Amino acid sequence: MIKTIDIRIVSVLGTLALVFALAPTFASAAPVEKTDGFVCPVIKTDAVLNSPKGAPIGEGHYTIIGPNVSVPVHATNGDGAGSPGGPHSEPGDTDYTAVWSGQ
Repeated sequence: MIKTIDIRIVSVLGTLALVFALAPTFASAAPVEKTDGFVCPVIKTDAVLNSPKGAPIGEGHYTIIGPNVSVPVHATNGDGAGSPGGPHSEPGDTDYTAVWSGQ
């Protein structure tokens, strides 16, 4: 019985040692380039105008402006090229997201 417990302890300690040995590899990855942005979902109905934060953004679309956020550069609407009031992606597009680049 004692030998079985000893084997389990050694096995757990070995696994933990491996995890800690690999941890610096994961932590040393280059940080993702971020940009300031904001949340601005593209909505296809003017019903949002009933909200004090509702607004038209162009191309027949509307939004409810949300908080400022920090996001990876290409995780934003249109892979960073979307612009409210200008060309932008909408729900269903492969590069659509409600997060927009502030640049």
